[in-house]
Amino acid sequence: MVSGVSVVAGPASTELGVKIAEAMGVRVLRLQHKVFPDGESYFRFLEKSDSTVILVQGTHPPQDKHLIQLLLMSKSLRELGASRIVAVIPYLAYARQDKAFLEGEAVSLRIVLYLMTSCGIDELVTVNPHAPWALKESQLMGHSISVAKTLAFDVKRRGWQVSYVVSPGKKGMELATEASAELGAEPVKAESWRDPTTGEVKVELEDSEVFSNKGVLVIDDVVSSGGTMSKLVRKLKSAKASKVYACCIHGLFIGGSDQKILEAGAEAIIATNTIPNKYATVDISREIANYLAALVS
Repeated sequence: MVSGVSVVAGPASTELGVKIAEAMGVRVLRLQHKVFPDGESYFRFLEKSDSTVILVQGTHPPQDKHLIQLLLMSKSLRELGASRIVAVIPYLAYARQDKAFLEGEAVSLRIVLYLMTSCGIDELVTVNPHAPWALKESQLMGHSISVAKTLAFDVKRRGWQVSYVVSPGKKGMELATEASAELGAEPVKAESWRDPTTGEVKVELEDSEVFSNKGVLVIDDVVSSGGTMSKLVRKLKSAKASKVYACCIHGLFIGGSDQKILEAGAEAIIATNTIPNKYATVDISREIANYLAALVS
């Protein structure tokens, strides 16, 4: 039980917000929300908040709508007397553009964090963001929670036999190492890069012969179009891996990307519930609640 704290479960993350509140033993503020015929959002808080408010609102697709909803709610809470607002944004949108890769580009993450600060948010808690290093450069105090071990624990619970954990990208070795520690497997980083102009993804996997007749878990922070994940699964199957399992922290699964991954040879797909979808079977509300309890106590 945490005193002086209440939770607002925003429309993008209602179920997760309620679970976090239950785990913390705090109340969920009653909130009236509707969408006008033209698509604009309406909010009305039906009861007074505590001095500290935890606002749970993901910014997954439709990103712009969910972001505007976050800003409307946070500014209103501040005007209604909340002295501290902690925004829990399980999936942080616009994080892939943390710097200008080409001349003239808008640095979207910096702008979004500025808007949050302007609308009264004091602190941001997010899960495995695309660019965790960028949070340190903002005036907004940012907190990043990693749930790779939680995903790995679920894999263990399912009885999947995994000898290697493979993860692509800049944070690949970090994610693979965290998951491997839980599974007693060996971490492997896959090299991947995206053409800044065409958006085409390339994936390279060294020492592929070690995967022969082995179970492999592929873990990534985000699955969007499924290009990176499906190419990696296909390479592992070509290397004669016995079984390949696909998992991610944030499952966007845009445009049938889940089918692309399964058709590449993945045995199954699992994701956490940072974003509501049919693969979001790994509940991380307890991890977030425990972090928040220490943060606001």
